[in-house]
Amino acid sequence: MADLKKLMSIPGAFAAGEFSPTGELVNYVGNISLQAAKMAAQMCAANMLMAKMEASGWTAYTGKDGFEPAVGFAVSGPENSALIMGNVGVFVRNKDTDFDKAFATLASV
Repeated sequence: MADLKKLMSIPGAFAAGEFSPTGELVNYVGNISLQAAKMAAQMCAANMLMAKMEASGWTAYTGKDGFEPAVGFAVSGPENSALIMGNVGVFVRNKDTDFDKAFATLASV
């Protein structure tokens, strides 16, 4: 189990969760509904699969190393972002978050 409380200590964090590779919600904490957490788990699993496919494609297309293995992704809007590494993610308010520190925390859980 991921340390979701540690992720919630990231400044600006309002929800954190863990999901299976097939998109089932394992656990979550924060200020989102269970329905939203389940949908986020599916979105995160699907996007991790896409990230892996894209990394493989960029490696093949460019002939350069360094894209694989895909370890995570971020989706950012004007106010909020979802930061994902492996099967764990955190939702943050952009104005309150240091993204480098947030990804370092994600890498440590």
